[in-house]
Order: sequence, then C-alpha cells, then structure tokens
Amino acid sequence: MNLGEKLKLRRKKSGLTQEQVATEMNITRQTLSNWEVDKNYPDIDSIISLSKIYNLSLDELLLGKIHFKGESVMSKKLSVEEIKTLIKTHYPDASNVKELTGGLASQTYLFEQDNDRFIFQAGNLKGFQKEKFIDNELKTILPVRHVMEIHQTDDKVVYSIAEFIEGDKLFDLNSQQLLDIVPAVLQTFETLESIEIDKEGYGYFDSTGNASYPTWIDFIKAAYNNDIYNWSSLEEKGLDSDVVKNAIQELKSHISCITSTKKHLVHGDVGSYNLLAKDDQITGIIDWSLALYGDHLYDKANLLFWNEDKLQPLIKEVKKKYITSDETKEVIYCYMLRIGLEEIYNTVILNEAGYDIEWVANRLNEISKGFL
Repeated sequence: MNLGEKLKLRRKKSGLTQEQVATEMNITRQTLSNWEVDKNYPDIDSIISLSKIYNLSLDELLLGKIHFKGESVMSKKLSVEEIKTLIKTHYPDASNVKELTGGLASQTYLFEQDNDRFIFQAGNLKGFQKEKFIDNELKTILPVRHVMEIHQTDDKVVYSIAEFIEGDKLFDLNSQQLLDIVPAVLQTFETLESIEIDKEGYGYFDSTGNASYPTWIDFIKAAYNNDIYNWSSLEEKGLDSDVVKNAIQELKSHISCITSTKKHLVHGDVGSYNLLAKDDQITGIIDWSLALYGDHLYDKANLLFWNEDKLQPLIKEVKKKYITSDETKEVIYCYMLRIGLEEIYNTVILNEAGYDIEWVANRLNEISKGFL
C-alpha cells in the first residue's frame, strides 16, 4: 500500500471528508486529493499536521500498527475483581489468579486450588462449545484442553473452566527452542492429517461437529458469493476496495486448481499463541473456535499468510515439506487469498475483533502480486 492509499485510509477511518481536512490544514481540497492519489507528496510539516488531525503517531500514519496474529488483546470486558468473583463461585479457595495474554476474543486467567491449576476464560459461547466438542471427540488423539464446565451469567457473560496444560506458547520460546520444536510441530500436523472425520459438511462446524457447506470448494467460493459475503459497504467503512477486488479476481482465476474432496480437521488459527511446548514436544493445541473441516493445507496456508517472525524456522520447513509442486503452491495461494479476504470481511464489514487491518490489506495485496 503506497503513501497516498495510507493517507486516504487514515482519513476515512477518522470519518472526515477531504474538505474538512483541507479546511483544518488551510490547504485546498485538490492539494489533499493529490496526496491521496500519489500525484505529489506532503512535506514533513504537513505529515505532522495530518497525524494530529487523525490522532495518530507518525509511525501509525505512515507505517500502520502492525500486529502479528495473536499478539493483540481484546478490550477488557471484566475487571480482575469480577473474574476472581466468578472463579470463587466454583472454586472458593482459588488463589494465585494470573492473567495470560494472547487472545482477541477472550480473557484468559490461570488460577490454582488444592495444588491443581486451571484455566478461566471469558469469551464466546460457540467457541467454548467447539472446544468442548474437540475435547470430547479427540482427547485421546490430540493434546487438547479438558473443558470441565461452561457457564453464562445473568448479564450474558460466558466463561469456561478447563484443566491447565503444562507448556509455553511458541511465542514465548527463544530462538534455539523454536528451532528445536519444528519437528514436533510437523509431527502434530501429521497427526491432524490422520484424523478421519465422519460428520456432515465442510467449513466451520458447530458445537455438534456438523458443518454447513456441502463441499470444500463451496466453502472456498463463499468469499465471493454475494449472498454470503456482501462486500458492498467496504469503501464506506474506510478500506480501499481494490485490494479486495484484486484478491477475489485472483481467487476466481485460480479456483479450478482446488480439487480436494478429503475432509481433514483444520485448526483454522494455528500459530505461535495456540501451540504449547515443553521439552521439545507439543503439549497443547488450544483455542479451536475457528476450527473447520477441509483440506489440511488450509492450516499451512494460514501459517504462510500471517508469516510470523517468531515462526520463520517452522514456515521454512512447512514450505519445504508441503509445497512440492506448482500445483500445490497454487492451491495454497488460493487458500491464502481466502484467509485474507475473510479476515478483512470479519473485521471491516462485521466489526468483529481482529488484527491491524492495514497490515492485513498490505499482506493480501503482497500475496496477490508476488506469491506465485
């Protein structure tokens, strides 16, 4: 995304017209318009003025707030005292309540009672129900959290309590540990690939384990089905629609390469915050709210899309192991486009909790132009 596009995006996010900004800066509307189409560029004093008008730092204005997947945290819905009260409703002698970071859609705390450790999460009912489904169905195959109970308060706050899993998130490992854990992650992928699914449908599944799309290709194509993903309000929400239009056109152009009819269990959000490790082994796979049925390469595409700095050793080996032909690379390309489109749709159109949308748009644009 070039400077002009960034300036236009920041103005629209601020809810201002070109006339309003021009008046504030004592310049003509045409001058501002020229900056936003890269006909010419503002000087440093003008950039400083723009950052003040949009209430942004210079880095935020020019570079964007870049968060890697999992690094942002949701706005707090409950205070620590409220969380402690809920915990003590079920565990009166709970102690050492400590916040754990890493989720956009939940608040996560560790607590102890009688020398045992547990996880408290406040968040989404459907997400917790899916986590419990995975626990019930696959606990003998995968290292998943045992969800003990799910509750909802009178004021609609939903929370779960689960057993604690020993291990550190990959995000918290040092460079050597990240190198050492790669074989275990690849083995975990192989385990996921080996799981046979006998439930109905493809795509995201519900708390009963059933999904709504009749085929995998229907799920992928949904991103440009106007009856399912209505992109009409994109520009007025402050995002340049060309990024989405180009990605959709690319997806349509390459969709025929997707021929898989196999039904694998796909985590849907695998990354440095959702894998736990100890002694060079994966001890936990957590946060299954985005889990779905489909091609296992979708998880690999997710890793490649978010391209976390911390996971570069793993990403390198994933590319080596799974991108073994031009055909496979094209399939993963389509999945990356689908992942980026969905993130933009959920964040911009549906106003759901998400990651820095400018980074997502830049990444989607980068993939569209340079992955193949």
